[in-house]
Amino acid sequence: MTHARQLIRRIAGNPEEGTAGRKARLAGLIGVPVAGAFLLGVIIGVIGQSISAGATFILLAIPVAIAGGLLTGRVVLDGAMQLRGSQKAGWLAEKLEPISVVADPDQPARVEIIHPAVDLKHFFGGFIAVFNLARRLGEDGHRVRIVTMEPLELPADWRKRVAAYEGIGNSVEDLEVIDGSDRNVPVRMNPEDRLIATHWTAAHVASGVATSLGRDSFTYLIQEYEPLIFPMGSAAALADQSYELEHTAIFSTDFLRDYFRDQELGVYRPEGPGEEGTAVFSNAITPAAEVTVGELRGRDRRRLLFYARPEAHAERNLFELGVMALDRAVAAGHFKGWDIAGIGNVDGTGELVLPRSKARMRMLPRVAQKEYADTLRLFDVGLALMYTPHPSLVPIEMAAAGLVTVTNTYANKDRDSLEAISTNLIAAEPRIDQIAEALISAEAMSRDFEARVKGSKVDWPDRWDEALDDDTMEQIGHLLD
Repeated sequence: MTHARQLIRRIAGNPEEGTAGRKARLAGLIGVPVAGAFLLGVIIGVIGQSISAGATFILLAIPVAIAGGLLTGRVVLDGAMQLRGSQKAGWLAEKLEPISVVADPDQPARVEIIHPAVDLKHFFGGFIAVFNLARRLGEDGHRVRIVTMEPLELPADWRKRVAAYEGIGNSVEDLEVIDGSDRNVPVRMNPEDRLIATHWTAAHVASGVATSLGRDSFTYLIQEYEPLIFPMGSAAALADQSYELEHTAIFSTDFLRDYFRDQELGVYRPEGPGEEGTAVFSNAITPAAEVTVGELRGRDRRRLLFYARPEAHAERNLFELGVMALDRAVAAGHFKGWDIAGIGNVDGTGELVLPRSKARMRMLPRVAQKEYADTLRLFDVGLALMYTPHPSLVPIEMAAAGLVTVTNTYANKDRDSLEAISTNLIAAEPRIDQIAEALISAEAMSRDFEARVKGSKVDWPDRWDEALDDDTMEQIGHLLD
């Protein structure tokens, strides 16, 4: 047993190695004993066949194999639990490790965007905002560089793929992006560089960079109240603490800015800069073609689309609550004959059977932004939830595509303010019964094609040049001065 545990530790590796290395070793931790068990079964079978063993030999071998499997499983489980603990602690320490900076006045002055990673798998609205902000800063005469905190492990055509997102275009070809993941390699920065952090982990790192450059603060691009992304544990506490660092703030939407003001968070702390230290923009939604009555009326089948995000890092999208509410509405006799689909899952496709009604929901694959806009237009009712003060772009995109869309309220994100964006939006409290009732209402409202066309004219920008217009960029420029 002692030798087995020592082997497990060797497979588990150094708890201080990177996240990717720990994941690879965890795979080895599971794979080695499984492969060993398979090999043992083959050997027993070969031996039994070679000595013409009968049923007695095989029957005696079964309990021996089971006992060996249980023993191996116990050791593997023990090792896996140890590795899981070291991974969790290592993950946070790795994310917050300071970047080594050398202040070099011979470097060109830049706006340094401290950003976790360039990850094409999760390139959603927040990433699109970062790259469009970089573009607009460049157009205003700033030299911009993105410094990633994680390794740049990208395909050769990544710039071409990022350029396809609305607003970014060819600006990404000239954008300087460097890998800052190796904290032993210093990054040379001009002492006059301005700093923008795009995430709570980046805020902690940017605060340290500011100190290295002799600056008092940094600018924080805040696209969510990030403690709500996590269970109430270490990550949530550290995310909350990021708003206590000295910073000015660029808020994604008035909803989020107002929440920080109401809760006296960040720049709205008594000792913070208040309104003078803020700028606000609304992330551009995916542009949709004009919706027409003829198009809505001419469909052969009615369809419902659920923004289904079962991944652990997307808990705020209330996947389970949405499933239960939809299941309740279907079990009550609604949406008969409808095609029900889910979208947004980054981990694959397939099908989900709703537990009570036994209705089937097919999971759609992720597609490019233009195809995503075309996909939305195929549906009549949408369901997109977000248990945070940010309104989420998905329900607004659904409404703009002509879907009667159910979303949820949260704090200052109330029914009146959401439904003012579009009459295609139905805002309900985040409760199973309230969401189910809202879905039933959406089913009825979806038959009013003229109203859906009117509601598709949403009060929200769908172009990044409108979202980050000259007035907004002037506000941001003041924060960087």
